[in-house]
Formats: sequence, structure tokens, C-alpha cells
Amino acid sequence: MTSSERRKMILARLQTDGNLQITDLAGDFQVSKMTIHRDFVILEEKGMLKRIHGGAVPTANSRKISEDIASFPESRQGECLICTRPPTQHLLYTLTGKNGEQRQACCPHCGISAHILYGENIMMAFTADYLTGKLHAAQNSYFLLGSVAAPCCHPSILTFEDEQMVHRFQTGFGGTVGGLNDAIKYLREAMILDPEKDGCPHCATALKKGPTL
Repeated sequence: MTSSERRKMILARLQTDGNLQITDLAGDFQVSKMTIHRDFVILEEKGMLKRIHGGAVPTANSRKISEDIASFPESRQGECLICTRPPTQHLLYTLTGKNGEQRQACCPHCGISAHILYGENIMMAFTADYLTGKLHAAQNSYFLLGSVAAPCCHPSILTFEDEQMVHRFQTGFGGTVGGLNDAIKYLREAMILDPEKDGCPHCATALKKGPTL
């Protein structure tokens, strides 16, 4: 990720969170606190945020920048980007485009559908641990694919932050464990091979048209 891309994502986070902490961003982006501090200084000089002790808050200019370019189709606040269902905390999947625009998916199933459809437009994704609800980077998540536990869209895809916990859950509910790329491959194959059976119709329709990569 370039410094320019990181700063766009910082602006997007400002719009959704309203108040950012240097410590949190350093952990999320896996850079030093000094790097985030320098990002804040540059963005403040451009009038895009206002620095406060240990963090930053948005300005009118940062709101305008985040709205200028769209990476994803329009969706209503509180609705899934793919199937329009309302997200819940333990299934939430968030995606950030290259321009810093953020969208939500109701569950990892629809989050993975978004990866297939808008792959090269997606810069970062976070997913909730199914047991704790804690958001963590999708690329570091453990995906449980095709288990009998299907609280939202089918086929079931659930995400876990802890490797030990996903295997415990797998013991009780079945499925296979993999990473982000495994989940993309799994859903692509499942929905294309049998798009009408036990599947989210919105995802199936989108995948029939082919991914926009």
C-alpha cells in the first residue's frame, strides 16, 4: 500500500468513525505511530482533517473528498452492498475501495461476493469474529467454509480471528478452514456450479454475469 492510498483510507475512516486514534491506525495499517502522525500532518496542511491529542477528527473538506469518487454501486446506509440485508455485528464485513469509500456486507458470504465482483477496486477488508464480534483484517482471518451453521446467506462462510477457535467450531459444525483466497475460490465455484440451490439469489445473479476484475 502506498502512502497516498493509506491517507485516502484514513479519510474514509474519519467519515465512518468520526474520531481516529494514532495507536489504532498504526496497528490496523501495520506501520509506526510516527508514520500515522506524518500522515495526519500532511492531511491537516491540506485542510482534510484536524489533529487532536493522540488522534484526528474530520473537516468539511475530508467529507467532500470521500464523496467525490465511487468504487462501489450506491447502497443505503445499514444495508448490505450485495443483498441489502441489514448487517449484524458478529457477521459484519466491511470493504474499503481504493478511493477510501467504505461499504458493508451483511456477512462474510456477501463480503466474498464483493471481492469477486469488485476485486481490483478493494484496498482493504475487515471482518467480524463470529464468536466475539471483533473486527480484524480479512487477509488475516480464518474462514470456515460450508459449515452447517448458516446464520445468514448460503453457502455458509464464517470468519474467526483465532485459529484454535475456528477448529473447535469446525469440530461441531463441519466445513473446511481456509484463508481469504480460499474463500473467494470456494464461493466462486459453489455459486457458479450450482447457482440456484441453497444460495443467495442476489449473489448468484451477480456471479452469473461474471466478476468485474
